[in-house]
Order: sequence, then C-alpha cells, then structure tokens
Amino acid sequence: MKQRRVALVLVMLGAGMRLTAQAPRPSRALRDELLGTWRLVAARQRLTDGTVRPDPQPGPRGVGYIMYDATGHVCVVLANPDRPAWRSPEAATDAELRAAFDGLVAYCGTYETDEARHVVIHHVEADREPHVMGTDRVRLATVTGDRLVLRPLDLPPGIAEWTVEWERVGATGAAPRAP
Repeated sequence: MKQRRVALVLVMLGAGMRLTAQAPRPSRALRDELLGTWRLVAARQRLTDGTVRPDPQPGPRGVGYIMYDATGHVCVVLANPDRPAWRSPEAATDAELRAAFDGLVAYCGTYETDEARHVVIHHVEADREPHVMGTDRVRLATVTGDRLVLRPLDLPPGIAEWTVEWERVGATGAAPRAP
C-alpha cells in the first residue's frame, strides 16, 4: 500500500513538472523587450502596385543601428553604404552633399510604448531634417526572440507597407554583417 502511495505521488509530481515546463511564460512588456542595441537587417517597402523595393534611403545594403535605453531615450542611424565618396572632403560639391543627405536617416529623442496597441512612439528631438523635429514617429513593434520588426503606421502616398527589421546586437548566433 505504501509503495502505491509513493508511486502515485511520483506520478503526480512528474505530471506537475511536465505541466509547469509547458506552461507559457508571462509575456514581457514591450518596453522591456525593446531595451538594447539593434542592428539593421533589412528595410523594405511594398508599394500600392504590389512591387517590393528596398527602402530608398539606406538602400538594399543599408547599415545602421537603433538603441533604446532604460531612461526612455532612442537613437537611430541608418546609412546607405553605396553613397559616393567625396572627391575632396574639404570642399564637397552640392551634388555630393545631396547624395550624402539622401542616403542617411538619423534622429534621436525619447520614446514611449502603448502596450495595448503594441506600438512604440518615437518623440523626435533631433533629426537630419529640421521640419521633423518635434514630431512623433509611431511604429507597430513586434519582438520575436532576437528580432525586432518596426512598421510605420503613417505611410507616404504610394506605399502600402514599410517594414524595418533589426537583430539584437550580441544575440547568440547573430553574425556581424559584411560591409
């Protein structure tokens, strides 16, 4: 009789352990998931005619980072590595300056999250484009493991979807991108 009780207790404990191991983990808050430094993987736009293209600013081989810190600050820099080098760094031509400007996304400020909508709102304090300073950039944010996907909600005419994909810096198995 005693052996049956011990066996029954062991079976119940084993079943409980299996249930515990399979129980879903409580989801972390979006704000907590965003914390850290992320490296650009790809930035694509699907146009209203159905075609897909790389984001024109960073281009098909874009490089960049986005950083979220615990104090509520965000910093973003994306660049097109294929921008032409200036013939004379001391005296860049107007065309060279324009090409450098066109192939760069750079802004910083503060951020907040709307957990219910799974949205991050970037409050832009400094931007390469002066008219953007003081505005908000609202992004649908999805974090899956060490991947972050941001999708702007306010889309320019002609763009049906805009996806910017990032990988967490220092993530296990994440290899640095070739230049």
